[in-house]
Amino acid sequence: MDELAQKYRKHFPILDTSCYMISNSLGAMPADAEKELMHYTHEWKTEGVEAWHSWFPLVDRVSGLFGKIIGAEAEDVTLIHNLTIGSALVASCLDFSGKRNKVVFTELHFPTISYLWHGWQNYGAKVHLVKSDDGITTDVQKIIDAIDEETLIVPISHVYFRSGALQDIKLVIEKAHSVGALVMIDSYQAAGVVPIDVKALNVDILASGVLKWLCGGPGAAFMYVRRDLQERFRPAIRGWLGDKEPFDFIMPDVNFAQGMHRFLTSSIQVPCLYTAIPALKMMGETGIETIRKKSLLMTQRIFDKCDEYGFKANTPREAHRRGGHVTVDPNGIRQSKLSTKEINDELIRRRFTTDYRPPFGIRIAPHFYNTMDEVDSIMEEMKKLTA
Repeated sequence: MDELAQKYRKHFPILDTSCYMISNSLGAMPADAEKELMHYTHEWKTEGVEAWHSWFPLVDRVSGLFGKIIGAEAEDVTLIHNLTIGSALVASCLDFSGKRNKVVFTELHFPTISYLWHGWQNYGAKVHLVKSDDGITTDVQKIIDAIDEETLIVPISHVYFRSGALQDIKLVIEKAHSVGALVMIDSYQAAGVVPIDVKALNVDILASGVLKWLCGGPGAAFMYVRRDLQERFRPAIRGWLGDKEPFDFIMPDVNFAQGMHRFLTSSIQVPCLYTAIPALKMMGETGIETIRKKSLLMTQRIFDKCDEYGFKANTPREAHRRGGHVTVDPNGIRQSKLSTKEINDELIRRRFTTDYRPPFGIRIAPHFYNTMDEVDSIMEEMKKLTA
């Protein structure tokens, strides 16, 4: 599996100066992303407004690269700004005025989901928050039991950001569909390290940014909508690019574009599309199944080292229940002189790049370009700091 790292490490300059283990927060930048940005600035500099003729087609081109990662066709994916905007676009398509107005999600999601859907209570949404017993995982049966005939949508994380726990979305989708509800998957912490096939799972909606495991940098995200739902959705959050003939500038009513283009709003994030290309190409040629196999080996090594050094791992150990990172608390079993946050800060100072998420610990997220030696070295460094 380290052969995979040797093949791709040369494409990620930060690996020359850092043991970079935080790709679940911000993936390492491919060197070719800089070249793509230079291509963008050259087009802008030399072509001016005429560059739009090559920029607009980028939406579908890069959507296709992302679609390959999740098992979708390019025409079923489009560019969005982030999960917040994607969730708001979907929410604006739904009618909360009737009895079916329930929104079911868990307390372990990234705050965006909670903030957005609690805010939508102003428009009739009825939030049902599913509690976690341990703060690390959510019992899928609790989610299933909360979904009923009054449920309109279930926004759910594929992998939880604090713990790295992998949620069983298949059972959630099946229950939601059995009562006529929709499911929207937040795949920010999964896409690029956990395989997903939206067609096989019959996913309704999925959104993910490319800044994390997909190593595309901030600013670009993509949303998939199942094809039979696209024409049914008429977003109330509308922009000029969502019109069928945007350059005809017809008002006052929008004539929605067919398919996913109706979800486009304002001018596209051209530089972000360019920076997303290199890593999406790499992962497309490697395959997420291969990346997942390596990821499971490296995260298992983290668990092994936790057991050896007396650290507590706040991530499920079973392969089918964990994503790509392990949250480690070196003070979870015995107390050292430094707090867990201080240990994380010192790791970063020593160029072992991680992050800290209270209350569970230090997130360690090896990716396909990392080696097993790097996993061992970061765990050894943590041991030194707890001595």
